[in-house]
Amino acid sequence: MRRRFGQGIMGALVACLLAAASAVAAAEPPAEVVIHGRIVDAAGKPLAEYPVRLIKTKTTLNLLHFSTGSQQAEVGRTTTDAEGKFELRVQPDPKFDYFYLRFYDPKTFDPVRYAVPADQNITKTFKSKTEVQADAVIRDHPDWAKVSSMVTEYGPDSNRGKILRSMGLPERRQTLPDSPGRENWWYYAKGLCYQLQGDQVLHKRTFDPVLPPRPSA
Repeated sequence: MRRRFGQGIMGALVACLLAAASAVAAAEPPAEVVIHGRIVDAAGKPLAEYPVRLIKTKTTLNLLHFSTGSQQAEVGRTTTDAEGKFELRVQPDPKFDYFYLRFYDPKTFDPVRYAVPADQNITKTFKSKTEVQADAVIRDHPDWAKVSSMVTEYGPDSNRGKILRSMGLPERRQTLPDSPGRENWWYYAKGLCYQLQGDQVLHKRTFDPVLPPRPSA
């Protein structure tokens, strides 16, 4: 009788240990998360060699100054293939609160052609699944249609065309009545002003970036 009782206790103990082990295993994050997707432009055309970055963030607490802040780090990055497809394999990090896909790299992004895309929050799926599907559409800059039309009008190899393609629309085009055919193209936010005579660049002025003047100015 005692033997059967002892065996029962032992069996219950083993069952409890197995249940606890299963609970711990279920609570542990997956060993690897695979993120894949496809990036296209507004017309549905795949964007090849387009950068994809995974960003993680968390809230930090400074007990000395009784203040909070945030910490951000890049987990990994890749680029799309000829079909606009990408794949990232990363290790989960439970120490961080949020995970975002960032389809933007300031070194390679074309801000004249495209609008800066918002980060894509994949936190919920990233923390609970081993596979994340994340597609994105990179929209045109609101001024792109006009810029493209003007570049075609002036010619892509003209000075005006090159300025427009690299800088976008000027925030102000100032004509000079005393000098027919001469005008200033002001890029206030970039701290640049081009003075043009026809297609000739007469002068390029630089200054500290400022807000553009009001329309009534």
